[in-house]
Amino acid sequence: MIQILKGTHFDFIKARKKAFIVSLVLIVVGIIFLIIRGGLNYGIDFSGGSLIQLHFEKPISTAEIRKALSEIGYTNVQIQKFGTTHDFLIKTALFESFVTDSVGPKIIQSSIEMEKGTTKSIIIKAIASDKMTGNAVIRAVELFFDSLGEEGNGIEMSGIDIFDTPEEEVVATVPISNWESNSTHIIYIRASDTNGNWGERKKIIVNFSGDGILVPEGASPDEIEKLDSEKQQLQTSGFMIKSELEDIFPDNPPRIDREEMVGPAVSKNLQWKALWVVLVGIVAILIYVSFRFTFRFGIGAVIALFHDIIITIGILSIMGKEFTIPIVAAILTIVGYSINDTIVISDRIRENLKHLRKTDYGGVINTSINQTLSRTIITSLTTFVALFVLFLFGGKVVHDFSFTLLVGIVIGTYSSIFVVAPIVYEWEMKSPTRKKK
Repeated sequence: MIQILKGTHFDFIKARKKAFIVSLVLIVVGIIFLIIRGGLNYGIDFSGGSLIQLHFEKPISTAEIRKALSEIGYTNVQIQKFGTTHDFLIKTALFESFVTDSVGPKIIQSSIEMEKGTTKSIIIKAIASDKMTGNAVIRAVELFFDSLGEEGNGIEMSGIDIFDTPEEEVVATVPISNWESNSTHIIYIRASDTNGNWGERKKIIVNFSGDGILVPEGASPDEIEKLDSEKQQLQTSGFMIKSELEDIFPDNPPRIDREEMVGPAVSKNLQWKALWVVLVGIVAILIYVSFRFTFRFGIGAVIALFHDIIITIGILSIMGKEFTIPIVAAILTIVGYSINDTIVISDRIRENLKHLRKTDYGGVINTSINQTLSRTIITSLTTFVALFVLFLFGGKVVHDFSFTLLVGIVIGTYSSIFVVAPIVYEWEMKSPTRKKK
């Protein structure tokens, strides 16, 4: 194996207290900045809002777009080029009305048809949307026949998939064997969101003929056009921004290539999921390291992981970086990278404890870290170089992701050497498990 450091005899255990002080300072400074900034700078994924990717027919500058958006009231926006001078990513914060959501979802589309092969059941389909009335996740959709009952007591309509977005397609198959020939009936449909808001009911009047033909009383062409226009405007703030920019730049109209929107309920849910993902990963690592080595090494590894995560998040806060889903992915990558180094060093310590029986515990740890130091530095250095190139030339889309990994690689390498083994050493000094020779 290639070695860049041979025969080193650094006394890492002797330097452990200085390393502990450095770690403590970094953690405290990071926490202070988090407090000063009022917590993490959550991106759209976790705070709610919209991301729109626009393509202009002609080149345009970021300053021109920012000025145009500020004139129409979009002051809290982030604009960045996305590859060319024609393409831009626009991030807008959640509207205030969304934060104080008190309006339920709308039924923006509905249809009724006979179940094939029978005249005794009908299939009712609908689309419920909360995109422009709060952008919360749809919780339930219900229907009533002929009279509108209390909220939550109707016939439940099933989603095409699980209810996890602000717009859901639903369907229900209901029997009509008790309907008389040539009778008229009223169907009411309404939906609620995860904030507990029920929307206005959708009223559909239908005629049922004796031969089983279902004839909805259709809307006039003007009403249909109005409904289609309303549905189009429900496609989040991207439609409004596009329309406004078309008016401001009539000779250079934009096109929406991508649009993402996250409401308050979804963003809160994502915050908890991100936390649980990290915690579950750390618990799994604790179990594995404890089983593979000893419980003390497991605890030392977990402390080092928390050390890496807290310092990395603190540096992100100091730099004013957004905390997004890619950052969570970067942190999980850091956790995996850091524990890999920790396992290599821990494995060497375990082997040397068997062979260096006459060497004191601190000496065994120093020897083990020095023996793996060349491997650790080569691995970290090559990874760092690759990430640094990505950071410089990867573009803004992966800029924060690569920056987080760069910080994490440095901190993770440091903790593998100066945190895990020294913690185990301190524990061993206070409660020895090794027989003295």
